[in-house]
Amino acid sequence: MFLKAFLDNMDETGSASLAEVSKDFAAFYENRKKQGLPAEKKPCIFTRGDYTQKDVEHLILNMPFRRFEDMNAFRHAKQLGMIQFYKTLYNQLEPEDFKQIRVWSDEALKRYFGNE
Repeated sequence: MFLKAFLDNMDETGSASLAEVSKDFAAFYENRKKQGLPAEKKPCIFTRGDYTQKDVEHLILNMPFRRFEDMNAFRHAKQLGMIQFYKTLYNQLEPEDFKQIRVWSDEALKRYFGNE
């Protein structure tokens, strides 16, 4: 879900506001709960409820963002409140690549949550 939230908020430079990404990220889990689905498979802030936007940002930065950061795909510009593709990677990506990332993200979510 992180990648989809990032892409939905990404600007033309490959950057997105962490605050906006976290809002979309949390909305995904809240929508699951509204549909009567479990927010998550494991206990987390979304299954507990009563979380803040800063809690969501912290969760994103610890995982899954860290995984992409470790692969040198993203960086966190703390002072700007932004997360960004590394420029060299972003400059290599084509519009079709972004579409494929969305497809892979949807497939990963289906595998993770199963057929509901």
